[in-house]
Amino acid sequence: MKKKHPIDVSPIAKGCIAALRVAVLAMAVLSCAGSASAASVPWRDSLEEGLAQSRPLNKPMWLEFWATWCAPCKVMDAEVYTNDAVIQASRRFVPVRIDFDKKGVIARKYRVTSLPTFVFTDSDGDELFRYSGAIAAAPMAELLRSLPEDVTEFNRYSRVLAADKNNFEALAGMGAALQAAGLFRTSSEYYKRALLRSQAGAGAAARESVLTAMGANYLEVRDGRLAADSFARCLKEFPRSPRVLEWQLNLGRAYALDDNKAKARKYLEAFIRDHPDSPEAETARRLLGLL
Repeated sequence: MKKKHPIDVSPIAKGCIAALRVAVLAMAVLSCAGSASAASVPWRDSLEEGLAQSRPLNKPMWLEFWATWCAPCKVMDAEVYTNDAVIQASRRFVPVRIDFDKKGVIARKYRVTSLPTFVFTDSDGDELFRYSGAIAAAPMAELLRSLPEDVTEFNRYSRVLAADKNNFEALAGMGAALQAAGLFRTSSEYYKRALLRSQAGAGAAARESVLTAMGANYLEVRDGRLAADSFARCLKEFPRSPRVLEWQLNLGRAYALDDNKAKARKYLEAFIRDHPDSPEAETARRLLGLL
């Protein structure tokens, strides 16, 4: 059999192959460099740095508590904080990374017990909202976009409360501001503190307003038990209020949320019999249709 010879390659072809090899190598190097410097959330390294930047701008802070041993934190680093939508949304905040192991005092201050934990604060570091656990890029971006980016009003109330933690007007005002921003659970915490001050002389009208707002918050977060408690207290304490029908209707809503459909049905049917021609009765009929 005739011996096969290697393919003869011309000098020109050899030059082309060499150039191609160089180009491929260059692309690989650039790719690695790009990966190493991939865009990410622009974290600040300390709470002090975050406060120094957030206060003059009345911007909220986004505190991320993490640790080197936290596996979900590493996933967030690789898949979430490099996401374009998350990076864009993070610009609404001053983002700060806090090492759980090295900054134990700060972790205890914010009552962090699991990682990752995200605490969103006003410009002075007072908590507005928190979330614990890993979260994918799309819902994280949505969460960031849903939170207020100008916390001037929150800062004003926080600074009054820093000087007088029992100031009723500031507690109720903070509750209302948080409620308007959709931060219903945190709003209720301030309203609860305001209720304690209302007993010390803020007045019946103020107490009625706060109790009603608390009940509305609990309806928003679908906590039927606490909503029912709030509206029942309203009816007991203020039986002559012009808001009685509103409270009675919302009490029926609360019973339905508390999975007590039989009680809700009975209550709403009685409400319709007692107030058949009221606008609230039409709402009650719609609620009955959903039970």
